Amino acid sequence: MSGAPSGNGPDLTLRDFAAGQNVFGRYTLIRTLGRGGMGVVWLARDDELERNVALKFLPELIIHDRAVLGDLKHEARRSLELTHKNIVRIYDFVHDQTSGCISMEYVDGDTLSNLRADKPRKVFEPDELTEWTSQLCDALDYAHNHAHIVHRDLKPANLMVNQHGDLKVSDFGIARSLSDSVSKITTQRRSGTLVYMSPQQLDGKRSDHLDDIYSLGASVYELLTSKPPFYSGNVDHQIREQVPPSLTQRRKELGIDGTPIDAAWEEIVRACLAKDPTRRPQSVAEVARRLEVPSPKTRRRKQATPKLKHRAILAAVALVVGTAAVVAWYFGIQIPREQGSSKPTAQRDVQAQSQERYMPGVGGIKINTAPSGATVTLGGLGTKKTPATFNANTGKYSLFVELDGYEPIAREVEAKEGQLIDLGTITLQPGKSKIDLSSAPPGAKIFQGDTLLGVTPFRRDDFPSGRTTFLLVSEGYLPREFTARLDSKELFKATIPLAKPLPVYKGTIGGSVPITIKLGADLKSGTMAQSSTRGETVVKFAGVWTGATLRAVTHELLSKPESILWETESFTLRFSDDGKNVAYECNYGAEVFTASLGAP
Repeated sequence: MSGAPSGNGPDLTLRDFAAGQNVFGRYTLIRTLGRGGMGVVWLARDDELERNVALKFLPELIIHDRAVLGDLKHEARRSLELTHKNIVRIYDFVHDQTSGCISMEYVDGDTLSNLRADKPRKVFEPDELTEWTSQLCDALDYAHNHAHIVHRDLKPANLMVNQHGDLKVSDFGIARSLSDSVSKITTQRRSGTLVYMSPQQLDGKRSDHLDDIYSLGASVYELLTSKPPFYSGNVDHQIREQVPPSLTQRRKELGIDGTPIDAAWEEIVRACLAKDPTRRPQSVAEVARRLEVPSPKTRRRKQATPKLKHRAILAAVALVVGTAAVVAWYFGIQIPREQGSSKPTAQRDVQAQSQERYMPGVGGIKINTAPSGATVTLGGLGTKKTPATFNANTGKYSLFVELDGYEPIAREVEAKEGQLIDLGTITLQPGKSKIDLSSAPPGAKIFQGDTLLGVTPFRRDDFPSGRTTFLLVSEGYLPREFTARLDSKELFKATIPLAKPLPVYKGTIGGSVPITIKLGADLKSGTMAQSSTRGETVVKFAGVWTGATLRAVTHELLSKPESILWETESFTLRFSDDGKNVAYECNYGAEVFTASLGAP
């Protein structure tokens, strides 16, 4: 928060760039992806290699320090060793007299931190994290034992999920070294994020893989409970001296309902958070083994053989822990599966276990689809992703299968006592729908993801069926995002009203701190004022739109009381469809501050 005590932060002012601009004689800028304490990130086209990349531009204080630039060049060469599929690749470090950037793999997705925050209860369930945890262990095992690199700042904000549902660990190598450089230049004592740091990191000791294991535990703790192990008060002391509540207890404290936390998750997270590093799991392979997910070596053996790309191990984990679904993927993110001519041993074992689980008088329904990853709802027995197996009492059940872009299937199936009824593989047929979209006023650009479809009014007779999210953008109006379920049997027709923002939004943070937001004409920048008994602090902010959410960062102080220290902060603004209300959220350190804003 702007009134929070802090040291004087570095001057992170960045040179202005524009879409379409060519930089370093090689990259054409496309659009901003975000801003943070380490600089601004652009999506760009590498004109030499003809691929999209992410460019993380460096703070100006880095560019003018030759010693730091030399360190970064050295780290760039070293980071080329990180070539794991679950680690964001670093491609290059480039600079000139006025600016510099890190060229890295572009990941079209979002962080686990953001995905968790968008969940209704702000938490994941253990079964949702199973595959991602397995991939994370594999990536860390590779980094620790093959590249001999420690991450040192592992946290949910550095764990990304791409559009295929695969986890990518970011901020390794040169990007991590960049944070170290800023810490040194600005005389900050630590590199890393306090609430995920081990006691040894806190004391400034040289980092090793056991610090990453502590941070892994702290990250999983937050993803399952909405908060890191320690997040308020004297966090330094708590990290060194106190034992955090169990996952189940923390959920109860925060009033979070959900699936009971399995003992294996409780035990491994508690072990990872041990104060004494010798009492933690001594490798990420041990973490994977104790969670009964594929060990790193097992995963790499499977990846080496194309026919072993099935992810049937997810089903095995579901059977072991008794979960009702394998993974509830976010925003339609699904795991791709390939059909092989022979089934791996692990998959045969899963099938044997599934049949052994049936109790006398209980039957089962088994189903797969081509392509797999479809959502299957079986009567009142729940929803799963294919391939799926349901325990079912004798009787008839309604079966509903759907996958975006394909025709839904509805039929009745019958379960029989003591039998596993295998419905085989159902081939899904691509569906085409008719859509007629208008906006008020007309002339809005309509996007599906990053693809510009056209301008309203927009009509098509061959649009892929299924659940689709559209974004309408019109100058002077707030972006409007909406989701439609397109059915090939019906015309989808809608007129979407667009809203202009109010000149001023006001509210209170936590019911006590008055806040005022004024948007600029570009709807991406403006001013924010926060009041206290000592006076008012006013700052400028700039941001980027992610769908209908404005993610912003303060960058210039306009005025403040002399007794208040100010530092850069990031926040999000989520506007109501009519533009009359705004939900404000700011993550400051380990605290989350929120406010509901409206007309003065």
